[in-house]
Amino acid sequence: MDELRVLSSKLERELKARIDDLNAEISRYPGPIARCDAQLGGLLEERSRLTHLAEALREFEASPEIFREPA
Repeated sequence: MDELRVLSSKLERELKARIDDLNAEISRYPGPIARCDAQLGGLLEERSRLTHLAEALREFEASPEIFREPA
């Protein structure tokens, strides 16, 4: 189970780093920002997807081990 914790922590760090990168890229996006802009829309979608994935990972980490699928 320690290996699962290590992998989970590594994934969480990688997700946070990518979300931080996306936030920085979005904050530098030139204005005025049109919501119909395909590139911006893609960045916002990716950030949302990764944020949901990070939340699901935190929920998994918080779940009791007895509720997890055996490996």
